[in-house]
Amino acid sequence: MTYARILVAVDALSDAADTVLQRALQVGSDAEITVTHVVNLPPYVGDQVAFRVQATAYEEARKQAAERLQAVCAAAGIERQALLQGHVAKTIRDYAREQGVDLIVMGAHGRRGWRRMLGSTANAVLHGRTCDVLCVHIPEEPQPFRHALVAVDASEDAASVLSRAVAVAAMSGARVSIVTVVKPLEYTYAGIDLTTHVDPALPLSDAVHAHMRRRLDELATQSGVTGERLVRTGHPAEEIRAAADALSADVVVLGTHGRHGLGLLLGSTANGVLHGARTDVLAVLMPG
Repeated sequence: MTYARILVAVDALSDAADTVLQRALQVGSDAEITVTHVVNLPPYVGDQVAFRVQATAYEEARKQAAERLQAVCAAAGIERQALLQGHVAKTIRDYAREQGVDLIVMGAHGRRGWRRMLGSTANAVLHGRTCDVLCVHIPEEPQPFRHALVAVDASEDAASVLSRAVAVAAMSGARVSIVTVVKPLEYTYAGIDLTTHVDPALPLSDAVHAHMRRRLDELATQSGVTGERLVRTGHPAEEIRAAADALSADVVVLGTHGRHGLGLLLGSTANGVLHGARTDVLAVLMPG
């Protein structure tokens, strides 16, 4: 289950553009890759003198971006490129949808400026998109992935997240480990009556951890995963980042827009992991 059409969203005027593009080539060597830069439209000003100055600056920035985009693509041997304009995050999402893209690759910690493609823009792209998103950690030089950490919950969709992670990891021979995070518990958790899931003879927290360990063992066996299987307790985003640091993982894979369950790792957790992460983050779009 590899990617067929990849959109690489870069700030062509930043040094990070080459890093993001290198990562895209690593995860999609056989994919159709398009590289895009979005020129953010300047705000309207009523003063004619100020408008002319701003328009001149905008056109110069657009020209520089076009030249740099062409140079970056030529160096990587990529022909497909698109210089777009508009609100950065929305334009990326809309263009990806129009082109039938199944993965967006973009930076996660970039430079300041009109054409900022990074930081909060990565968060904005995660919301409302129709495909997976790989956020590349900047400014690290992207080596092939060596260790992927897959964050899953107790939902039925966990297997599809793990399947995607295994496919991406296989492209570079990376090891795959699995982590799930259990929040501090009460007898009713995330709308689920835990008494139907655990042995009443055991303390609740121990029983839930045992249940989740069995679930991870099942997932690992089904997917052929031989790495670590971790059950942690605490805030999901913080524990996922901590586990990635402890294992020296270089990419975290998790699902977004999934089902509710024990240790919910969806929705806002992807944004939480992205903030402060020292790894790439691959957000896999879940059904529903």
